[in-house]
Amino acid sequence: MEPKFLDDEFGADIDLTPLIDVVFMLLLFFILAASFSAPVLQVALPTARTAAPAEDDPARLVLAIDAEGQLHHRGDVVGPESLPGLLAAHPEGPVELRVDRAAPFDAFIGALDPLREAGRSNVLITAKRE
Repeated sequence: MEPKFLDDEFGADIDLTPLIDVVFMLLLFFILAASFSAPVLQVALPTARTAAPAEDDPARLVLAIDAEGQLHHRGDVVGPESLPGLLAAHPEGPVELRVDRAAPFDAFIGALDPLREAGRSNVLITAKRE
């Protein structure tokens, strides 16, 4: 005698819609979190008594100069000759320079000269408050 419950058909359909919704929400979260993350290159900023926080601006072009004097944009090393292309890609909004306190002054001037030649007067020099 065979048990009857093995012959019954089970409703074993799994609805994947909630799973797909959760996956898309996680994907959206990680994309947005990555776009608002802090810059990759950590720079030891100089201190200043008059330093004030700047407003967040998504159009801001952020450039960093490390202790060796290399210019960085979004973690990639760029040369001063590529600054006009970066400025053309970001025509509006300020330019923020984050210069390491141990960086040579020539590297700072090497980044500032192309900015001034391009007519950009909205340059923010970042420092941390004492």
